This record gives sequence, C-alpha cells and structure tokens, in this order.
Amino acid sequence: MGKRNSKNEVYQRYDAIVRWFDEHRSRELFERKYLDQVIAEIIHGGKILDLGCGMGEPIGQYFIQKGFRLTGVDGSGKMIALARQRFPNERFIIEDMRYFVLDERFDAIIAWHSFFHLPAEDQRQMFETFARHLKPGGVLLFTSGPSEGESLSDNGGQQIYHASLSEQEYQYLLVLHHFEIITHTVADPECGGATVWLAKYCKKRT
Repeated sequence: MGKRNSKNEVYQRYDAIVRWFDEHRSRELFERKYLDQVIAEIIHGGKILDLGCGMGEPIGQYFIQKGFRLTGVDGSGKMIALARQRFPNERFIIEDMRYFVLDERFDAIIAWHSFFHLPAEDQRQMFETFARHLKPGGVLLFTSGPSEGESLSDNGGQQIYHASLSEQEYQYLLVLHHFEIITHTVADPECGGATVWLAKYCKKRT
C-alpha cells in the first residue's frame, strides 16, 4: 500500500489497531514537560481541545487530573469509544480534525503526535483552524517530524502515514496566523525524536 492511499486512511488504520495501540501506547508521560508548559500559560480549570485525542490517555487524562475541561476530537470511532468509556464526564467528538468546526474558543489546543498524520497541504490549512478555535493568549502545542517530507511507519501491522513541512514553513505559518513561538525543540530524543512546537495566539478578538 503506497503513501497516496495511506495518507487518506489514517483513521481507518487506527481503528484496525485500536487494541494494539491501547496496549503499546506509553503511559510514562514523556511529554510531561511540555504539558506543564501549557498549564503554566493558561488559567486553571480552562478549556483544552485535544485534536487526535485517541483514547484520551495519557495526555487528556493528565489535563483532566489537573482540573481542566477537555474536549477530544478524533476520526477513529473506536478510539473515541474507549475515551468516552474511560472519561464519561468529558466531551469526545468523532470527526476528522481537518473538517470539524466548534462555535467556541479554547485556552489551549493540543495536537500531539496527530497533526503530522495530515498531508502537507492539509497541515497548511490547519493553522486557520487553530486560530479560529483559540482564545487570545491561548496556546497551541503540536509535534512535527524533524525534517520536511513524507514517511510510513509500521504500527501493529498497519502502515501509518506521516508528513512534515520544513521548519521555516512552520515558523512562517505560525507568524502569519498571529502566533508567537514559546518553545521549539528539534528532534527531542525523549519524545521519540519528534520536533515540538509551543506557541501563543496573540491576535486580539474584534
């Protein structure tokens, strides 16, 4: 199966490996230092939008335990079913992150190890979506690959698509959409070699 097909089937592929992923997804919170940076930037008890939330563990769970209100969005119905079962007091929506629209703004948006499953052209469009759903002063946390290009990885026997823009283009898109970069860590070895971006939305509401 080539990249052309794989990039349009990410959610179906996660549905196919939901049990495998649930068993193998680390709960050690290697992401904690970045999640704590998000918490430091927003009000306690604020609203967090987790795009590509999966089954809500461990990232969504961490924010819930810290007293934040969580909305999770994922195109994998089987992942969302697990999230709803485990966190019945939170809101979880089955939807492709490229197409959802919510009539509200959040204090933070998280797209950890999910945003980079989108093709390059869709990633470019997502920055408008990020801006539309953030409060002024809200923060965006996402991961990308360490360099521009496409790749496939084997997860539970499924070929999962990844893509990244160049570092320069991510910086350009953030500035274009009124974000100020707070943290930019390239190929963090503690996070599987992913590049981590944390940025504050600085445009005032009109």
